[in-house]
Amino acid sequence: MEALGHKGYQKSILRDWAGAISVWDEAIKSYPKEKKFYNNRSRCYFLMNDFKRALADAEYMTTNFPDYARGHFRQGEILASMGKFREAERCFRRVLELDDACLDAVNELNEVQIQILCSLGYTRYQAGNAISMAKDLDEAKKLLREGAFPEDDGEVYESDDDTSVPVHPVSGHYDPLEDPDNPKKCCSIWVGNMKEKVSDDDLKKIFSKYGKVKSIKADFSKFFVFVNYVEPDGASKAMRQLQGQDLAGNKGIKIRYPDRAMTGK
Repeated sequence: MEALGHKGYQKSILRDWAGAISVWDEAIKSYPKEKKFYNNRSRCYFLMNDFKRALADAEYMTTNFPDYARGHFRQGEILASMGKFREAERCFRRVLELDDACLDAVNELNEVQIQILCSLGYTRYQAGNAISMAKDLDEAKKLLREGAFPEDDGEVYESDDDTSVPVHPVSGHYDPLEDPDNPKKCCSIWVGNMKEKVSDDDLKKIFSKYGKVKSIKADFSKFFVFVNYVEPDGASKAMRQLQGQDLAGNKGIKIRYPDRAMTGK
């Protein structure tokens, strides 16, 4: 079993998804009760945009291994990419019932909730604010119905320090949502693992080093900060410099672009 796992991992490192799937097929045939093989195969199908087969493996996991948090996470990830945000929301909630410390699930849950609100006609700026401030989706809807947030606060924060910041590449497994080259030209970043509170002023000073900041919304109860830059270059530079670093007492922060990029256009 270990040899098959290593072989599949090597195929994945090379981004040979079809080759990896062949390995996982063999592994599942030999070890049909090993849930991680279904998860790995589902991920490969997902990265190939074969959502039908990816979802089939995810649904098998959630049915046959109901306490396996990764199975529910995978199902939510696939459903979100298919635009089925309400179903994805239920999946990420289930992940957090099983593992309330899963920061990736916290971030994904917030993202799909933002998408749900956007589908109701609100801007992403409004939806992001409402989700950050509310205790749940229903309360966020109520805040928006009451006009709690304008479409745009119009604020742009600039650094008082003109010192340039060096930009360093980040190594590791490729993920387009963590690619500092910013292929989708996203102006926004999610910053996770923010377990220690940081003041709004300090956050503005930190993130404005990399570009003009339009807004920053923090929810330390959910361990994240959401930063909107005016230009995608700011988001890219922040990711290059800060990914995996310690930030204001927070160890090993995690930075990702949202699944559906908010651009400056």
